[in-house]
Amino acid sequence: MSNSATLSELNVIQTLEQAGNPQQAGSQVQKLAESQLKQWEVQSGYHFLLQTIYLDLSNSLQTRWLAVIQFKNGVDKYWRSTRVHCINKDEKASIRTRLFDMIDEQNNQLGIQYAQATARIARLDFPVEWPNLFETLKSLLENDHVKKDNIKVYNILTYINQIIKILGTARIGRCKPAMQSKVPLIFPLIVRIYLESFEEWTSANSIDTENLTKLQVCYLSLKVLRRIACEGYEYPQKDQSVCEFMKLTISHFELLLENHQNFNKLDIYEKFVKCYGKLYFNLVTNSPANFILIPCSTNILVSYTKLLFEKAAIVYQENADVTGDFWENTTIRGFLILKKVINFITKKSVITLKARNDKASVETSIKKMNTEFLNETLIKNLIDVCMNWYLKLRPAELENWFIDPEEWINEQMAASYEYQIRPCAENFFQDLINSFPELLVPYLLNKIENDASHLSNDLDGFLKKDAIYTTFQLSAAAVSEMVDFDRLLVQIFLPEATNNSIPRDQARIIRRRVALIINEWSTVKCSEESKALCYNFFNDLLIGEDDKVVLLTAIQSIRTMVDDWDFNKDTFEPFLISIVTHLLRKILPSVSLTETRMYVLNTLSDIIIQTKPLINKDLLVEILQIVPNLWEIAANHTSESILSNSLLRLLRNLAGSLGSYSYLTWDIALPIISVACNPSSSHFHLLNEDGYELWASLLQNYSPKEHGFDRKFIELLPYLEFGVESHTEVLTILLEIIKSYMLILTQEEIFACQSFQIIFSEISKFLLKLREDALQLILEIWEIMVLANESDYENILLTNFYKAGILSALFDCIFKEESLSAHQCGQLLQVVSRIAYVNPGALLEFLSNYQQQIPTSNENANLPLLERRIVYKDMPFEDLIRKLISIWVVCLKDVYDPKAKKIHILGISSLLRGKMIVVLTEFETIVSLWIEVLEEINETNDGDCEKYHLNDIVTEQSMSFYPLTSEQLRQHELSKNNDPVHNISLKEFIEQTLRFLEEFLGTQGYNELLSNVNINLLENLKLFLSLKK
Repeated sequence: MSNSATLSELNVIQTLEQAGNPQQAGSQVQKLAESQLKQWEVQSGYHFLLQTIYLDLSNSLQTRWLAVIQFKNGVDKYWRSTRVHCINKDEKASIRTRLFDMIDEQNNQLGIQYAQATARIARLDFPVEWPNLFETLKSLLENDHVKKDNIKVYNILTYINQIIKILGTARIGRCKPAMQSKVPLIFPLIVRIYLESFEEWTSANSIDTENLTKLQVCYLSLKVLRRIACEGYEYPQKDQSVCEFMKLTISHFELLLENHQNFNKLDIYEKFVKCYGKLYFNLVTNSPANFILIPCSTNILVSYTKLLFEKAAIVYQENADVTGDFWENTTIRGFLILKKVINFITKKSVITLKARNDKASVETSIKKMNTEFLNETLIKNLIDVCMNWYLKLRPAELENWFIDPEEWINEQMAASYEYQIRPCAENFFQDLINSFPELLVPYLLNKIENDASHLSNDLDGFLKKDAIYTTFQLSAAAVSEMVDFDRLLVQIFLPEATNNSIPRDQARIIRRRVALIINEWSTVKCSEESKALCYNFFNDLLIGEDDKVVLLTAIQSIRTMVDDWDFNKDTFEPFLISIVTHLLRKILPSVSLTETRMYVLNTLSDIIIQTKPLINKDLLVEILQIVPNLWEIAANHTSESILSNSLLRLLRNLAGSLGSYSYLTWDIALPIISVACNPSSSHFHLLNEDGYELWASLLQNYSPKEHGFDRKFIELLPYLEFGVESHTEVLTILLEIIKSYMLILTQEEIFACQSFQIIFSEISKFLLKLREDALQLILEIWEIMVLANESDYENILLTNFYKAGILSALFDCIFKEESLSAHQCGQLLQVVSRIAYVNPGALLEFLSNYQQQIPTSNENANLPLLERRIVYKDMPFEDLIRKLISIWVVCLKDVYDPKAKKIHILGISSLLRGKMIVVLTEFETIVSLWIEVLEEINETNDGDCEKYHLNDIVTEQSMSFYPLTSEQLRQHELSKNNDPVHNISLKEFIEQTLRFLEEFLGTQGYNELLSNVNINLLENLKLFLSLKK
């Protein structure tokens, strides 16, 4: 087909045939056909022709299929009037008139595609452009010719199903309220179809082709009614038709369940039962109050409750692989519906009131449930049926435990209460205990302390005991204040779990359960003495137990206890080495599944970091040795690749725990970092964040006292460049890495690395767009560079700051017309203060050059607001300096930290040494700042002060409480030795500044300068300077 073909029905058919011909797949003919269709889709009349081709049964199935797909996609792309090349109004109207012309479509798949296209048109055009949609549907349903043809009825129901589905999901606009006002037109008609077809197929002796079609019509009509009842009525309980239909459904639901043996041969039977359950569940989810106020709601709840009691034994014996899981799925739905109702009644869930009268509805519905359904006997019976059946480990589970314990324990950890009966029953039980603790706690304690001890010693007895103990495990959060866990642990649970006279199969069940009880209760209510008993119990299990499920459950509990915010490593210390050793030497080599390995590795990681520095170096190195082999497995097997992240975290925590000996990890860690952080690596997207964190940890824990710095760290720097350019979400980690380099490398090494220049230049471009934590970090890095500066590199430092655009970026922000907050401006000026103190002359010289590069006043006025400055190229330089000082003084009013204030004072005062007369005009302002600071602090002769250490990380208390990293000590030493805040007496600095001014101005000029200062300020200054420590 030529690309210049005119738009006609015949040409479109031929092009569709060429595009869809499998024999020409990938050929030039097919590509040209696809290109032609793309050109036509923006032409008027094309979508009408597609509809025509679909409606014409003389066309091949393949052609009609392509036509309807193109039509549906075109509706998505071009039906809205706001779209470029939108379908015009007349074409839309013509298309709408024919949307229901193919209700006798024989091909289900074609019919569904066309119904979906129709629904999308309805979403966009109803009610404004297509106000009679539901009237049209009503007339079709009432048509005698249609009613006699099951295929037509089925297709119309398919249309309605898709329309209600898409209109019901609308959250804005008029279409949903309009739909709700119109659905009463069709609802009774669909109910009639459903009722007639249901009675017909349920009363038939056998299912022939005709009955099978009726069966499909019946199911689809039920599905449509479910959607309408849930989405088509804001208050379904107020509509008589809906209430009658709901009453009908419960009788049909019970009929199907009672005749399960007769009907379960039909594939569609289970769909019916699920559909009823979904109807009730969706209604109660949308609005519990509305559901309860439906007259037959109590019957629904009673029916499901009865089902839970009567089918418990069947569900318990059910095996999805052998007998199917019909009853399990049905009872799960029952539990979920009861859960919603109970949470609503006890107000454990959020109740949204859409209207004023909704409050009365809520109160009425709660009263109805408490009167007609819920009572103490029912609650206790529900608890009993859960204990006796649903909370018990099922035969199928025990079989899976025995056959593949690793797989089974992983399934247990990932179980979902919405799809598996035992997790569902556990979740339901927790709702009951949370809702009725006063009633159920004494009842449960009696079961645990008395009933459990009198059960038989066979497997069934231990399974019942396990179920009773499960209730205690699940009750932790709700009943902790009402129960003495420490007593029960010592008197019941630990003796039961350590009883060696119990047969092995029974013992492993109880040991697993006691481990799970500890897992729940240890973080809620457990004394340190009890925790020590638990650690001892787990340690004994790791030593003597060989059942993987028990061992992995113990590990799960250990990890929970170690990760708890109240974890005390001193309590754990006596068992630490033994537990870690057995995890490393016994458990990890014995597991084979990726998930299990990962869980054990993560547990090891957590223990290492939480117990730092209690694990000795030799054991940490032994842990380190497992990494290379596991990394090899993870790198070479896609299914194991998820292990890589756990290994990176393990390495990071090992580096942290080894501290100054972290260099022992370098041979393993550095090659891994080069893979994880290399943007050209196939592992980059999965591992880069963990790789950056490991990189940061290695640098932060590096100690030059123990080992020389490895040049491989320098070779990694290009990866850091890429990270800063493209990974803003992990920018803080990348800046932490840069900070580490600044504290480790000499000035010469820093300036020799082009990467740092590139990174600083990149960050300077979007300084104010950084998050607060990232901005704080980059400013801290620049301060560190100034502090670490050696006199030989002073000019080189400022030159590099200039080349990287750091100084320009700082002053661009400070001089913005749309001014920054005083706090943010103060942060930027703190770096300027550091530079001004080191070399005020160079800073003023830079400002002079900076002024020559910025726009003139006229050019500035024409810039966007965000780019305008308050200083210009054509203003006197003295005015620019005045602007800077005035901004600085204003910002200082919001600086409350004594250390930060001294930094600013040293910086702004140092400008006086810049030999600029304009700065001297602000002398009185600077003097007032001196006096203000001198009033607040009491420095030693060396210039230090307690107030300057308020935010110090390195203190005697911090060092005794938690081991500090080498980097924290490095930064502390840098500040202690190089920071003028701690080493320059402010009084001496002021005296030196005054002497400099006297020398610079001469005696007469100096006296004139002082004469312009308020006499009281001078007197106060003399007083402070005369005071000696």
